[in-house]
Amino acid sequence: MYLSAALSPVETDAPDYPIEGMAGEGVFPFVRADPFETQKALCETIGQLILEGQPQIGQLDALPALERQAQPVIELFLTQYVEGDGQIGPFEWKTWHSAFRLSQSLFQAYEYFLHRIRETSDDNWTEREPLVQVQLFHHRKLEFLLRLLRYKKRSSEIWRQLHEIYRLAHERDLLDRPRTISETDGKRRTMRGLEQQYLQILLLEAMNSGHFSPREALWAHRWFARWCSGPGLQLAQLNDRVHFEPKGFVVDLSGSDGLKRVPAGKADLIGGDLFYFDSSPLSAMIDREMASLRDDAALTSRTTPAVRAGQLALLKKLAILFAPNPVNIERRAERKPVSLAVQAIVGFSYIVDELRKNGQKQNEEISSAVAPKTENTIPPLEVPNLSPFLPARGNASPISLSTADPIDATPQIWQVKDRSDSGCRMRGQIDNLNHVIPGSLIAVRDNEMTPWTVAVVRWFRRLMVDYVEIGVEYLGREPRFVKMVTDCDRDLATAEAPNFASRCFAALYLPPSEQYPTMPIKTLLLSADAFRTDSDVTLLSSNATYRMRLSKPIQHQFEYVWTSFAVIDEVATLPSWDPMRE
Repeated sequence: MYLSAALSPVETDAPDYPIEGMAGEGVFPFVRADPFETQKALCETIGQLILEGQPQIGQLDALPALERQAQPVIELFLTQYVEGDGQIGPFEWKTWHSAFRLSQSLFQAYEYFLHRIRETSDDNWTEREPLVQVQLFHHRKLEFLLRLLRYKKRSSEIWRQLHEIYRLAHERDLLDRPRTISETDGKRRTMRGLEQQYLQILLLEAMNSGHFSPREALWAHRWFARWCSGPGLQLAQLNDRVHFEPKGFVVDLSGSDGLKRVPAGKADLIGGDLFYFDSSPLSAMIDREMASLRDDAALTSRTTPAVRAGQLALLKKLAILFAPNPVNIERRAERKPVSLAVQAIVGFSYIVDELRKNGQKQNEEISSAVAPKTENTIPPLEVPNLSPFLPARGNASPISLSTADPIDATPQIWQVKDRSDSGCRMRGQIDNLNHVIPGSLIAVRDNEMTPWTVAVVRWFRRLMVDYVEIGVEYLGREPRFVKMVTDCDRDLATAEAPNFASRCFAALYLPPSEQYPTMPIKTLLLSADAFRTDSDVTLLSSNATYRMRLSKPIQHQFEYVWTSFAVIDEVATLPSWDPMRE
């Protein structure tokens, strides 16, 4: 089924629906066949409700039924945008835009009816105001999430509107009254509170700093929905000159921003429109979530070790972000301002392809000179020299890898603004911002005569539409392209009987380094799809093959894994299915 097939490990919790019992009832039958057509049909139907003259109660009552149709479609688009599936790749603009249009259609419809409610004293209308407000906030929350996925900043006007609706609801004691609503299908459902939706918006926007990947944003979004569903997280209004412990966050309903840290030493703040958020309960929830992920018995069958590692890393970042007291993180080295143009390649597959071509070029130069292997070989893996560039007996025929189409890995020019031994800050123009989102791999060098340095993007900032600034942390210097094969002697049942091509993959070898980034051991960067902890792989060299066992990840990102390894043994002869001859 199309819908269920798209549900990936990114879905850490049940989808976030503001009305309990909403999910999946009477979904348009062709959503599984074509969610984009479903989205168009829903938008047209919703649009008709607000174009047919004077607003009617029956039209408003029809909206929850359309919500039931729309929410699974939006959830599918969110998962598709972040993860991709068999029919569409991740980070496709069409997917993002379809989710945005559907959510905005519903928001505009609720906004249309809210104007009618505020213009009348008819109880038939006014009793529906809490439902409309909650749904408005729900779709604003989705807008904030979608902006976060594309690294777009929030609008000051949107914040002012949200603050005003929340302030009025607070004054009228409408925030968290549990309400049961009747719908056109005859069913009655419980509606979640406005404050819960408001808190989720505040938490999401606090993440919009460029330090989180889209996958992390979606994980956090679903955690926030669960964590905010009970009474544990609340906002408290500050009365004039009220004393409280100077920690946590405040939000100013008269301003145009979200959560802000309580200023250091400011235990006395003027109240009025200030609301205080004590993040201590949130920190406790984060700690419990980490403990649950570390407990193998608590994991669902769909949570892979890779997903667990990624979620644990995210929870650690959230623990720092929402700590009751600010956590000071010292830089590993002093950054010095510079103005330097460098060459850069972004994306694991692009870096692999560039180093593969460099290796072939060096191989041809060595072969034409009939020279012994020198600096172009990887240092010994506890045994003889290992050259990833030279197939057996100097034959330069390339290995057959699982990458299908040619990749344009032409280095681009970036400007370095400051740097240290541990990393640098760079600016550049890029046609696809998803290549440099946090967690992405990037290779940098000063010029064609200097070696590459591999780094990971730690934060991302949009300066203009296609002009960005990133902060990177170095992982290793002088990476080498290597050819690897999953060990055919191992149990491949979990791989669903892969064909030969699926067992071949490229990787990057990082030698030990005494200079920063210091790394006393040899490591590998390989595709996340090819990695399994404790799995055995074969590395193909110029004169032998090496069987290795992959260790636990040092870092696990969406596209790649950085890991150490142990050499098991050296195989003197290549297998009969020698991939070198493919």
